[in-house]
Amino acid sequence: MVGMIFYAPKLLPFVINGEKIKKCINYFDASHYTVRRPEHKNIIEECVHSCQRNSRVFFVGCIAGLIGFICQIFIREDIHQLPLNIWLPPSIEKNPIFYYSFYFLLVMGSAYAVFACGTIDPLIGGLSYHATSQLQVLKDNLHYLDLYVDEELSSLCDNNEAVKLSIIYNKIQQCIQRYQDIIDFVSDYQDCFSSVVFSQFLGSSLVIGLCCFQISKMEAFDVNFLITVNYLGVLFFQIFFYCYYGTMLIEENNTLSSAIYMSKWYEYGVTSKRALIILMERSKKPMVVVAGKVFDLSLQTFTTILRRSYSLLAVLKNY
Repeated sequence: MVGMIFYAPKLLPFVINGEKIKKCINYFDASHYTVRRPEHKNIIEECVHSCQRNSRVFFVGCIAGLIGFICQIFIREDIHQLPLNIWLPPSIEKNPIFYYSFYFLLVMGSAYAVFACGTIDPLIGGLSYHATSQLQVLKDNLHYLDLYVDEELSSLCDNNEAVKLSIIYNKIQQCIQRYQDIIDFVSDYQDCFSSVVFSQFLGSSLVIGLCCFQISKMEAFDVNFLITVNYLGVLFFQIFFYCYYGTMLIEENNTLSSAIYMSKWYEYGVTSKRALIILMERSKKPMVVVAGKVFDLSLQTFTTILRRSYSLLAVLKNY
């Protein structure tokens, strides 16, 4: 019930803010974002492959979890016991119509939550990873800028130094514009999905607390114990999924200055060096996605939740 209460605001932005979410999904589909170099294509293809893999894993995991939830009654001592421990008046519990009606409602409610998470979570994580891959392409362009310009000049059969410096400056301007586009995308991404992720974090935190309370009262290796621990693992995996790709985005942005430093910036013109300094100064601002202006999507947040959960479980076990 707690999970379902918080899944409502999780799904609400997809209803009331659909056009903005579509824009965010299709943000990098414009022609000027098309990559042409094999190295850049490999980065984008790896991103696409990872997103497809995550979607398959989530979908298969959701199906397996739902089947396990439905079929767990067959491994209980009382086959007529519902998948969740719900008190019902004896008159209703003994009536087959009411019993199967409650069972159907529990299954449908779980299926709704399972498939909602199974489709939304890979989308949100995938978009964050896509921004990360765009940063990787940008870093590669900045790192090997001199080499790429030399290849372009060799194809034009022009080795004029002044032309080279002019092309380098134009390429740096394009990199700065691309970086600003990534920043704008992350801002739109946060506006679209901040409340979604915050609902997931808040709902998961409350459900984790309830699961710890249930575990503290259960016998080890009991059927209910195994089911609850399995559900707890799924909740932690959902939180880890968001935090992992949020951390990847932070790390790629933090290493942008290193990519510039490893280039042959000392051979560039004065205007190019100034432009690179501006880009490096801007990259010092962390590219952090914040859920509900409360939680940073980072592995530090995930480890904090793990520590708090363990502390809660230890306190409940002792008292």
